Amino acid sequence: MNRRSFLWQGLCSSLPLLGGTGFSQQVSALPASKLSVADITAFIGKLQGNVYRSGEPQYEKLRKGYASKFAAHPALVVHPVDVQDIQATLSFASSNHLALAVRCGGHSYAGYSTCEGGVVLDMSGFRSVLIAPSKDYARIGGGMLCGVVEIETAKVGSAAVLGQCPSVGVGGFLLGGGVGPLMSKYGLGCDNVLAAEVVLADGRQLRASARENADLYWAIRGGGGNFGIVTAFEVALHPVSTVFAGDIVFESADPRQLLRAFIDFLPAAPDELTLIALMSAGLDHKPRLEIQACYAGEQDAGEKALAPLRHDPAVVHDTVQSRPYLELEQMTPAEFPPSYEEHCSGFFAAHDEQRIEVLAKAFSSPPFLVNCFLVHLHGAVTRVPATATPFPVRKDGITFDVATYWKPPDGQRAASKWIEALKSQLPIDEAGNYVNVMEREGESSVRRAYSTNYARLQQIKARYDPHNLFSLNQNIRPA
Repeated sequence: MNRRSFLWQGLCSSLPLLGGTGFSQQVSALPASKLSVADITAFIGKLQGNVYRSGEPQYEKLRKGYASKFAAHPALVVHPVDVQDIQATLSFASSNHLALAVRCGGHSYAGYSTCEGGVVLDMSGFRSVLIAPSKDYARIGGGMLCGVVEIETAKVGSAAVLGQCPSVGVGGFLLGGGVGPLMSKYGLGCDNVLAAEVVLADGRQLRASARENADLYWAIRGGGGNFGIVTAFEVALHPVSTVFAGDIVFESADPRQLLRAFIDFLPAAPDELTLIALMSAGLDHKPRLEIQACYAGEQDAGEKALAPLRHDPAVVHDTVQSRPYLELEQMTPAEFPPSYEEHCSGFFAAHDEQRIEVLAKAFSSPPFLVNCFLVHLHGAVTRVPATATPFPVRKDGITFDVATYWKPPDGQRAASKWIEALKSQLPIDEAGNYVNVMEREGESSVRRAYSTNYARLQQIKARYDPHNLFSLNQNIRPA
């Protein structure tokens, strides 16, 4: 189960998801010129797609993203329907010095799916899936959502390496790395990108692959949205139709017991097995650990591999069984309300007692709902050299994301204080992080996330986006 499914099932029912801007942070715009009616009218006249402005019925919905605290009011929300629309929008934003936010699913924890006073480029007009006759790869539109792709690939008995929230955009998922239930056997989402069509900041359209614009191809497989607008991906598909999978739920008054049950099992996990865990605690329930297990192989082997976890005395619920892979992916609801959250994330290779103790203490009696997302990296993920793609975490370990949930108008201060206290005590590896779960943490954190790959990313950024038009992301500044 992922965090959003956890929220959906009511464990945070005490946190009303309210609107409002008085207590929200806003995505700052670049220095913006004042747009005249004539400027906007001329721009709209060049487009085949639609443009939405404040006061229009759909604007209020379109200006928002999942991260409620980053409330913003863009000047325009643009729905392009072809490459020419994208080119015109990039030119308009650049020439008028407007911030540009690119949105696919709108799930950015850092609020980069929208911007204040700028332009939101909504990629929902680029939603298509074309599966090759060989069934081993597909062409996916840059605005596609994960859930629809899973439905279409399941029809031919194949699967892509995608996440588990159906409304997450394929673009952001793949560009940032992409962790999901099939990764231990088949690699990260970005490892399965075969090619992409990219519109650059200057309007040029390029194809990026191992043979064409190879530096750009390297950069987009984990480097985020820093280099251009991807209008289409070609991704590898795998012959996965049935998996041995489900949720194993542990409960205990002592979070140490939960963490040890998970961590002690990891060294024995085979490549076919991906484990994604969510530890939660709150005022209304004792600590709980929910592990989603996905074994991409024969059921007998999966049963043997998972037996130590499933027989732990702390297990209170177990749904692991042979099931269609699509069924596993559809356990998460398709839509989620926005949420007010604070995050801290990182990676650690060593699973020592100090980390267990710090997390256990934090989760023993939290003042509000908290959870910790723990993703086991091993197998195919870790057999890729650290410099083969920008995604640098290519060693066995856990990438984690701790979140607190708060309600306005005054809950953010306490939530931030709790997160900062945890950060100050929790040892993490200096190098490496999963950028898709990072908050807005600044250049130093982005440098640490990409580790030794950052300098190469800067050089490529300088070549393809020298003026940093694509800056609303975990930004890589041009060299």
